[in-house]
Amino acid sequence: MKPTLLSGFRAAFAAVLATVCILPFLYVLLRSFQTAEGITFLAYYDVFLGYSQYLDRFWLSLGLCLCICLGQATLSVLSGFAFAKYKFPGRDLLFFLLMILMILPVQVTLVPNYIVMGRFHLLNTYAALILPSVFAPLGTFILRQSFSSIPDSLLDAAALDGCGLWKILTRIAVPMNAGGIVCVLLLSFLDGWNMVEQPIAYLKTFQQYPISVALAYVPPTDKTLHLVCCVLVTLPPLFLFALFHKELVEGIVLAQEK
Repeated sequence: MKPTLLSGFRAAFAAVLATVCILPFLYVLLRSFQTAEGITFLAYYDVFLGYSQYLDRFWLSLGLCLCICLGQATLSVLSGFAFAKYKFPGRDLLFFLLMILMILPVQVTLVPNYIVMGRFHLLNTYAALILPSVFAPLGTFILRQSFSSIPDSLLDAAALDGCGLWKILTRIAVPMNAGGIVCVLLLSFLDGWNMVEQPIAYLKTFQQYPISVALAYVPPTDKTLHLVCCVLVTLPPLFLFALFHKELVEGIVLAQEK
């Protein structure tokens, strides 16, 4: 197959795939302005200004995701750097177990996490949602692969110049792997933003549910209101992806190099 023909085929396939992916969102966006009386912005007024319950849950979800992102990024940087640049007994075995945990679906760990949170008396609190997500292994895996791309000679030279471990980590390793860290932040945000099973299992009252769960409780008789809430939920992921899509791709590529 000629290169030009192959490039055209790839472009056509990408266009079809993009269209299939974007059509549901376009449908939701267009239908969110339509009612039986015609086109109106009343539902947007109700969601963004009229009923505080929707925005309250929106900001609640953002707060939870912010805590998850900061906690997971911090732990992932520390553990990923340790796995990548330091040799200690059982390192490879621990990393292998970490990868096994990474591929387990959330439904498998739901009951063990429920038992642990119950032992620490954290059920029916937001800590039960934050702590298991903070210790998710995906961020450690990505940053371990990312930090492995830093030459050891560069770190040795910094150590000879008098840099301590903390200075090497914060002034050399972290800036050189900003793409990997942003990738971890984005993926942890999406994981926290889309959580459904965990709030239902760990929280007892409807008033505590984040918007990912509360969205299912929007009155089904008002389709327009429901669609506007769907648009509200998609805004933060779209905004973050538009700002950091290059860093996301860079972090994924770095994670696949080793």
